[in-house]
Amino acid sequence: MTDTTERFRRLVEDFLSTSFSFYPSRAARMGIHTYDGQVGDYRPETVEGYLRRLRGICREVEAIPPGELPPLERYEADLIRWRTRREEFYWEEFREQERNPIAFIDLLDVSGYLKRAYAPAEERLVALARHLREVPRVLKMARQLLRLPLSYPVVETSIEAYSGYHRFLTELPAMLPPAPESLKDEIREACAGALDALKEFLAFLEGERGRATGQFAIGEELFSRMLEAEELVNTPLEELLAKGKELLERNLELVRETAARLSPGKDPREVMASLAKNHPPRERLLEEAREMLDRLRQFLLDHPIVTLPTEDLPIVAETPPYDRWAFAMMDTVGPFEERATESYYYITLPEESWPPEVQEAWLTKFDRSTLQAVSIHEVYPGHYLHLISLRKNPSPIAKAFHSYAFVEGWAHYCEELLLEQGYGNGDLPLRLGQLSEALLRNVRYLVAIRMHTQGMTIEEATQAFIEYAYMEELPARKEAFRGSFDPMYLNYLLGKLLILELREDYARLQGEKFSLRDFHDRLLSLGAPPLPLARKQLLPEGTSEGRG
Repeated sequence: MTDTTERFRRLVEDFLSTSFSFYPSRAARMGIHTYDGQVGDYRPETVEGYLRRLRGICREVEAIPPGELPPLERYEADLIRWRTRREEFYWEEFREQERNPIAFIDLLDVSGYLKRAYAPAEERLVALARHLREVPRVLKMARQLLRLPLSYPVVETSIEAYSGYHRFLTELPAMLPPAPESLKDEIREACAGALDALKEFLAFLEGERGRATGQFAIGEELFSRMLEAEELVNTPLEELLAKGKELLERNLELVRETAARLSPGKDPREVMASLAKNHPPRERLLEEAREMLDRLRQFLLDHPIVTLPTEDLPIVAETPPYDRWAFAMMDTVGPFEERATESYYYITLPEESWPPEVQEAWLTKFDRSTLQAVSIHEVYPGHYLHLISLRKNPSPIAKAFHSYAFVEGWAHYCEELLLEQGYGNGDLPLRLGQLSEALLRNVRYLVAIRMHTQGMTIEEATQAFIEYAYMEELPARKEAFRGSFDPMYLNYLLGKLLILELREDYARLQGEKFSLRDFHDRLLSLGAPPLPLARKQLLPEGTSEGRG
């Protein structure tokens, strides 16, 4: 190793330690347990110091001539430059901490101390007690940083999220593993303090209901800067919209064609509604999802699509109360975790307290065909396969920092990929399930741009999901709400498009040597960088111009 490479490796360590110290609870979830029990601080002076340190390290990295670094280090230097700019944008321009209470709930997640056996129970519970004692400080900080009034979609969603977290903490003492009673008493005491703070915070949010506004748009200029800082994409919004409209029309036509083949003479909406009724009952939903995962894994073993990085299967479980804003999600073991293997595929069951008709409307999102598409996205070969592969990545920078468009784009890309490769043997209901997920991402993509740059309202966005994604009103409204505070959920489709473009260009250059498995393995070996950086790594210099 040369002196320059050694110097660069020290800068990598400094960059990681600076980031992990600012996001300690995130570092702990990634498997770096020296940060257990620590919780971040988002006050302006702390943010300013954090960004100052990142900029200083980045300047030192940029002072090293790229030609003096080996290929891996040159790639990591690109990631450091991207991540520094991303953090500057997020904290100085996007400023989510001032308008979205949900930005703070990530700091409160203590579930990892209970569900992953990375250390003896007593050691984990000591960290849990320490973390719980930080909850009142975090919620006080949130009150200080939020700028009022808030938008009503984020108020409503925040009340739901923090109510779920309150319910989780109420139940937490009963979840504790065997441990000394004195330690359990500490946790109960810390839990009681956290619950008191949560009650006050929920009362604050309830009070904001009456003052909340319909103003949530970030505007065209900030939206464009967001795409460039987060994903290194500088395509004009008009071009993005035109592409989104084109894809929506294409998928709507495919739905019409597939529905006509499945049920000639019936309206596509009627066919989709009929399929939506074919869902598992609430009590069977998790079990059927487990059976689907076995079939998906076997298909990947039988077909040369992508290398499976592990034989371990994720645990299928009901979504925890504080994460129920999503229909389904993966919680994959952290890339730095060395002593735990537990990963969770969460599915959000309807609340038993809901009226039967509301439960039924929710379950329509999990018809058996769509559930397979969701399982492809979340598990095989989507998020779980991708994120578990990070554990073998030689770059700690690539392990630690991920692009939203890469992560979600890969998972969405996989939904269509598996059917292309023969999964389901041409099953028409399965094809409609995949298309229904594609339509959802089509509408998210268009709605995100229009809500934040063209004045689209929550009601108009809700109607768009009902009309074009064939959704019931309740899930459609939740999708519209999410778009109001998560404008980057256009990344599901944007990332898929960038991966498809990259695959096409890579295949053209490889010619007869092209292998789908080789492409996917090489792509995932990069971690989850912004896709323009993936192009730079996979294509020879000079072939990436004009993309992103």
